[in-house]
Amino acid sequence: MSENEPSNTYAQTFARGLKVITTFDEGSRVLTLTDVADRTGVTRSTARRLLHTLVTLGYAATDGKYFSLTPKILDLGFAYLASSEIWRFAEADIQALASEVGESSSISVLDGHDIVYVLRVQTQRILRNSLNVGSRVPAHANSMGRIQLAELPERELRHYIETAHLEPFTPWTITDPKRLHEKISRDGQQGWSMVYRELEEGIAGIAVPIRAAGGRVIAAANISLAPVRLKEAGRQEELIQILRETANNIQRHLLEGRT
Repeated sequence: MSENEPSNTYAQTFARGLKVITTFDEGSRVLTLTDVADRTGVTRSTARRLLHTLVTLGYAATDGKYFSLTPKILDLGFAYLASSEIWRFAEADIQALASEVGESSSISVLDGHDIVYVLRVQTQRILRNSLNVGSRVPAHANSMGRIQLAELPERELRHYIETAHLEPFTPWTITDPKRLHEKISRDGQQGWSMVYRELEEGIAGIAVPIRAAGGRVIAAANISLAPVRLKEAGRQEELIQILRETANNIQRHLLEGRT
């Protein structure tokens, strides 16, 4: 048997299912049954079974003619992205960020309606929250959540806003769907997000995206601080610039494959 020939441990149906998933890409977000069959080289009946299995499991949606992947497909890659080993190389950058600005700094990844912290460096300026690696926070009320939501395709962003429980953590939390959509869109256009007293009254946060090869956003980095310190003259602009430099360093290390 050659190295390229499937062994008796090879699951052909599973392999075909993965091939169907990877058929959907940036330029082909919506496909017909025929499209999928042609692109994967399987019969229409096989493509139909695979697609409807994905629909049943919640990884795809259909209107009867067209098929598209749902945000749940991100679950398949989340365990990899959330692995602390993957982000170990970024720890020095986040440590340097926290030391330079004197504020707590973090990296998180988007997982469904929440963000999950994969790196966090606390400073001596202790904030009231007790977030650690693995902590989950609703994306709608967090700067890292919003800047990652801003990178979703419009259809997926609307789905998030329609299905997420927009809990009002403080009187300042944006829970109106229209206002939230507008805020997230503005954040995406400017390339950073600021959340002011929305998750906790004593906390403000600024975040920027972290991108992989090709520009796809895979995480976000942020600085958390007391709102009064964000009001200092020029502080917001300074923090955004430093955050962007940190994100660029992390992206470069990611591309270089440094571990």
